[in-house]
Amino acid sequence: MQTQMHRVESLLRRVAAEGGGTDAITAQAVTLWNDLGGALVPIIGERGMSALSSRALHLAGARHAWLRDALEAAGSVPAFPVLAEASSRQSEDDAIVAIADLFDTFERLLVTLIGASLSERLLHPLRDDPSDPPRQDISS
Repeated sequence: MQTQMHRVESLLRRVAAEGGGTDAITAQAVTLWNDLGGALVPIIGERGMSALSSRALHLAGARHAWLRDALEAAGSVPAFPVLAEASSRQSEDDAIVAIADLFDTFERLLVTLIGASLSERLLHPLRDDPSDPPRQDISS
């Protein structure tokens, strides 16, 4: 099983290879983040999602200065739109590495909070790679 970081990085590198540049990478990251929120907010609530994402941003920002700078610039504004805008000003590689690290950090925090098994069940639909062939149901 791929880690969240490797899955996100692979997906973003495919987007980059298609020639969309950092704008396309950023758009894909926003879609992934919205999907993540859609899966988790009903379980952990808006405040839980906000707390986890803020902590993940803080930790990933220690490794990627532009994330930290964008987070500080965001102030009380929701951080992810500010980060998405800031990522569009980075090189493709820097944006991909930092975004993948942010998703991985978030996942590790979630695992610490609710455990690996529940995290896996909640994130499993998000792990499906749209380029993979559909899985056949063999449960019958």
